[in-house]
Amino acid sequence: MKSTNWKDVAELIGIAAIVASPLFVGLQMKQSQEIAIASHYHEHAALAIEVHNEQLASGNLALWGSFAGSNAPPELSAEDLGRYYLYGLIYLTQVDNHYFQYQSGFLDEQLWQAQYAFLKNVLASPNSPAHVAWPSARYQFRAPFIELTEQIIKEADADAINR
Repeated sequence: MKSTNWKDVAELIGIAAIVASPLFVGLQMKQSQEIAIASHYHEHAALAIEVHNEQLASGNLALWGSFAGSNAPPELSAEDLGRYYLYGLIYLTQVDNHYFQYQSGFLDEQLWQAQYAFLKNVLASPNSPAHVAWPSARYQFRAPFIELTEQIIKEADADAINR
C-alpha cells in the first residue's frame, strides 16, 4: 500500500477550495439580494406612511372618508372618517411591512407573534380604524398579507357569532 503523498492531499484541498469559493460567493449574492429587496419594501412602506401622514395634515379628509364604506361608525363627520380611514391605512401598511420582513427572515418569531396578536385584536374590533379601512384598502397589499388578514377577520367574525 502506498503512503499518502502530502502534495496530493494539498492539491485536493486546493481543488475543493476552488469549487467551494463560487458557491460561497453565490450564497452571499443571494443574501445581498434578499436584504436589498427587504430594504426596498421597507422604504416603500415608509414612503406610503409618509404620504398618508401628509394627507392627515393637509389633505382632503372628506375624500379619504368616502373610502371607508359601510363599516364606518355613523357618528363620525366626513373629515373625522377620513382621519379614521388614514389611521387604519397607516397601521395596515406598517403591519404588512412587518409581515414581509418576517417572511423574509429579517424579523424574529417573537416580535412577529406580538405584532400578529395585536393585529388580531385590532381586526376583531369592528370599529377599529384598520377594520373600517380594510374592505377598500385591501387591494393595496400583497396577496400573502391579504390572505392573513382575511383569515383573521373570518376567525374574529366566527368568534363573534359564537358568543
